[in-house]
Amino acid sequence: MTSEEQSILAVLQHLEQCWNTADSHGFATVFAEDATFIQIFGGQLDGRSAIEASHRAIFDTIYKGSRSRWELRSVRWIKPDVAVAFTQAHVDFFEGDQPRALDTRPTMVMVRTEGKWQIVAFQNTRIAPMPAAAQAASALAT
Repeated sequence: MTSEEQSILAVLQHLEQCWNTADSHGFATVFAEDATFIQIFGGQLDGRSAIEASHRAIFDTIYKGSRSRWELRSVRWIKPDVAVAFTQAHVDFFEGDQPRALDTRPTMVMVRTEGKWQIVAFQNTRIAPMPAAAQAASALAT
């Protein structure tokens, strides 16, 4: 892993740590001030303050006490200071008293400014069973 990939991995580790301590402010600090965040249900958050407020709300409600794990799957370099990070995240949480789990594939466009990587765009896609027709179409593409 290159030093730049390690720096991007450090951003993911920061997100994981902040999620696991319900630190919405810390979570938002790795996002650019004007970042765009698309959450798993399709909602769009515009700007770091909206990302922080939304995460404060979910850390206090649906994901209260949850634990997450983040993995860097790959990085696609657009330019030396622009990268697309393909990741995978897992969240364990409770719905009432029932344990639940959620797997997603966040994709992040990241920019290095003044030696620091920030997320400028974040698209989170929930991993769900693929319908049979989509499986068949996917098999034809390989």
